[in-house]
Amino acid sequence: MKHRLAKSVGLSLLSPVIIGSVLGVYYALTLNTDPLTTFFQLLMSAIANAHIVGLTMAAFVVPGYLLMYKYAKVNYSGVLTLGLLGGAIFSYLLSATGGMVFLINTAMSALAAGLFLYGLRLGAIKQQPPQ
Repeated sequence: MKHRLAKSVGLSLLSPVIIGSVLGVYYALTLNTDPLTTFFQLLMSAIANAHIVGLTMAAFVVPGYLLMYKYAKVNYSGVLTLGLLGGAIFSYLLSATGGMVFLINTAMSALAAGLFLYGLRLGAIKQQPPQ
């Protein structure tokens, strides 16, 4: 259980790279500036805000999942909601009080919670014996 949980948390920390890459490609293609510079600026900005994702995973998502698991009431929408809530709270407290950065940090935390659940499901599928 602990090994699967650690792998899932590690997988969730890819969300800043994914969000930064998607935003970087979008803005590199739509703005009339140097595309490579725009891409790397947005990628580095998303990676610089990765602490929001880490704090959200440590304070909201993993404890919430373990509590749900303890009572055998794991609800995926509840885990994703914890990701959104944690991302919004930590983004407001540490990074941005409003605007697009606030929304992107919150979406990044929600994606991290989704990747966490995906990692847990992937680990559970691999552990089942063949039928």
